Amino acid sequence: MITEQPKRFNYNENAWYVMRVTYQRELFAKKILDEMGVTNYVPQYKKKIKNKEGIVIKLKDDALIHNYIFIFSSYKNIMELKQGRLEFLRFMMEKENGVFTTPQTVREDVMMNFIKIVDSQKGVVIDPDSVDLKKGERVRVLTGVFAGVEGTLVTMPNKRSKRVVVKIDGIAAVATITLTNRDVERIV
Repeated sequence: MITEQPKRFNYNENAWYVMRVTYQRELFAKKILDEMGVTNYVPQYKKKIKNKEGIVIKLKDDALIHNYIFIFSSYKNIMELKQGRLEFLRFMMEKENGVFTTPQTVREDVMMNFIKIVDSQKGVVIDPDSVDLKKGERVRVLTGVFAGVEGTLVTMPNKRSKRVVVKIDGIAAVATITLTNRDVERIV
């Protein structure tokens, strides 16, 4: 049964929904969604598996941010998915006036920038509350592996380096490698 449609967004329109997954089953959910042909994203890295002597014997995919998966679909379709093998998926909710009202979504351009930084394996995940993005300028990276990424240029806490940060509210923030002023242009 599908519940009443949220008021602030189109019930049938595809968007990047932020979903919570219990018990670190994000890679399991990803596998099911991939099999169903549903676009999704779990930030991942290669975890080093070591033997008793501390020698790396293999690399294993692991979630970079546990218990979250991003799904590009409609609210209606996700509600239908939750009725089957994915009943453990939970919508992250946005707050309005202190009340959780609608499922959290991420703009397409922000999601693509986030994915580009994470998948490069050259960015870093940072605590979204540790960086004050209000102090930075909106910029676009012009050079290197992050060319085209848009975000906020910030000085990292306790460091002199400047990085472009892409933030998904309440979930995570990712930062590029250190950049110079020549590597970026202001977005007006």
